[in-house]
Amino acid sequence: MTGSAPVTNIDDVRALVCALDLPATITPEDLAVRLSTMRRRPVLIQPYPENIVAESRRSGEPLPYGVWVAGAASDYIFFREDTTHSHRRHILLHEVGHIFCRHVGDEASADGGPEDVPDLQTVRRAVKRDGEFAEAQELAAETFAYLIERQTRPTLSATGETPAARYRLLED
Repeated sequence: MTGSAPVTNIDDVRALVCALDLPATITPEDLAVRLSTMRRRPVLIQPYPENIVAESRRSGEPLPYGVWVAGAASDYIFFREDTTHSHRRHILLHEVGHIFCRHVGDEASADGGPEDVPDLQTVRRAVKRDGEFAEAQELAAETFAYLIERQTRPTLSATGETPAARYRLLED
C-alpha cells in the first residue's frame, strides 16, 4: 500500500487486490487484521452501538448497512446485524476497501477515553455521511469487495455485472 493519494481508478483497485496475494479462506476480519498490521493502527469491526440502533428506530431513518469511522488512533467499521452472513461479509469488505484504497472520510473525535472509541455524535455524523463519498470512491470500494469475493469465493458466478446482481449472487 504505497502512496498517499486515494485509489479510485478501477485498474489500480485490481492491481491493489492482486498485490494482496490472499489465501482463499481469508475473512473480512482477517483482512482487517492484515490492514491493521500494515497501517500500524487497529481496524475494529463491530455492530452499530445500541444507542445508534435505537435512535434509528425512533427516527424512522434506516441505518446504512455499514460505515467506516476513522478514529484518532483506530479505525472502526460498524455494521447492521439484520442481514445475511454473505451480505455482511460483502459490506465489511466494502468498508475495508475504503481503507485499503486510502479514501478520505471525516476524522472522528474520540470520547476522551483510553479506548479511542468514537463518541455518539461522531458515529451519527458518519452515518449521515454514508453515501456522500465521491462516486469514484464508492465504485472503487465496491469493486474492491467484489474482486476479493471472486478471489476468495470462486464458486460465485462472474455474471454479477451490476450491484444488484452481485448482491443476489452473495445471498446465502
